[in-house]
Amino acid sequence: MIQTSKLTLLALPGLAVLTLAVQYARPSSAAPAIGDATAAIEADDDEEAGPLHESMEVIQRGMKGIRKMLSKPDQKDAAVKLCQEMQAAALVGFQNPPKPEAELDGDALVEFSADFRKRMLTVCSTLVDLEVALAKGDADSAKTIYRTLGKQKKEGHDAYL
Repeated sequence: MIQTSKLTLLALPGLAVLTLAVQYARPSSAAPAIGDATAAIEADDDEEAGPLHESMEVIQRGMKGIRKMLSKPDQKDAAVKLCQEMQAAALVGFQNPPKPEAELDGDALVEFSADFRKRMLTVCSTLVDLEVALAKGDADSAKTIYRTLGKQKKEGHDAYL
């Protein structure tokens, strides 16, 4: 029988996210549908209902769900799962930067896209931190990290909406 340590159980979700990132980084391969988050995110010609919009919706629903679970230790497994779904959605967003409102070209367009992708990686990293805090049952840290996510959301919306 295979014995697993707590460290292994904590590392497995990270490996799943890494695998998902590798799949999305390969433009020629179709990404697998992992969990409810990515299954609901499909390419669409309509930008409002496209992958970026859908991934942001998954993250928004996750934020609302996790907020209710932050101080409920009996729901930590569900909160961790929700956090992982949000990570997958952030990686979908990473691959689908928004179109700039103003006409940009050359270096300005490169910077616009790069800034967005950096922000999405920061969101994903923060979500991993939140996952760890939730898995450890550290409600105080989870609440602090959750507030950081809220600030990141506001900054992103200010920059891109």
